[in-house]
Amino acid sequence: MIRCAVLLLLVVACSGRGPAAANGELRIVSLHDVTTELVVALGAADHLVGVDAPVDVPDEVTAAVARVPRVGDLESILAVHPTLVVGLHIVEAKQPALVARLREAGIEVYLADPTTLDHVYALIRAVGTRIAAGPAAERLVAQLTAEAAATAAPRPGRRARVFVYDCCDPPFTAGGKTVLADLIARAGGDNVFADVATAWTHVSWEEVVAREPELVVIDAYAYAGQGDVADKQRALRAISALAGLPMVAIPLRDSLGGIHSVEGLARLRGAIRSLP
Repeated sequence: MIRCAVLLLLVVACSGRGPAAANGELRIVSLHDVTTELVVALGAADHLVGVDAPVDVPDEVTAAVARVPRVGDLESILAVHPTLVVGLHIVEAKQPALVARLREAGIEVYLADPTTLDHVYALIRAVGTRIAAGPAAERLVAQLTAEAAATAAPRPGRRARVFVYDCCDPPFTAGGKTVLADLIARAGGDNVFADVATAWTHVSWEEVVAREPELVVIDAYAYAGQGDVADKQRALRAISALAGLPMVAIPLRDSLGGIHSVEGLARLRGAIRSLP
């Protein structure tokens, strides 16, 4: 699976044989877990000069970036003199002025906005091209495509109605413009908020109940003030209409459009196929 591939590529990165820019001065800042892990997986960890603090990455990625400075605001990013800043579109949505200032400073900024698994493959290729790791990116895409094809087919018959509970009260959930909604569809289900033409959004518990989900997907990650999986399960069970629903927790990194998306697809298919 992809975890083994990442470990293999980490050996390459740590050996100092990772890709280099044509001018030998590639300096990468990553502002999202998805791109941080991808840069590491493509063998370019030694070119990272700054990363936003990781939220949910595998232990080997945490180790690979342990000594990389943490950045986030304009001053900290400019201080490490990047030639390339990568991340997801959410960075610009939250900090448009930051992104504008980086571009004004002549720094290349690539912020992807994946909403399907195919977009994930395009993201991998785009980052690979920018860090002179095109062949490694193509190998990774080929591996992920094969794994997705090999994943058990969706259950036959009626599609399952799925509610994604990321966190919070009122609940924060996945809308239609998310990779997770696409993965649910590929797995044989329908995100009950797929008709909401946005990415991640707040809804009300009344709306959740009204859409009659049959399965709850809980994003599993630890973040200040948002509770863990057990806290989220308790919140769901406190609502009588949701208390008896099957629940499956999946790592946040399986949901956001990175190299673990195929693992998320496999988890979702397993959960949906197990429904009565």
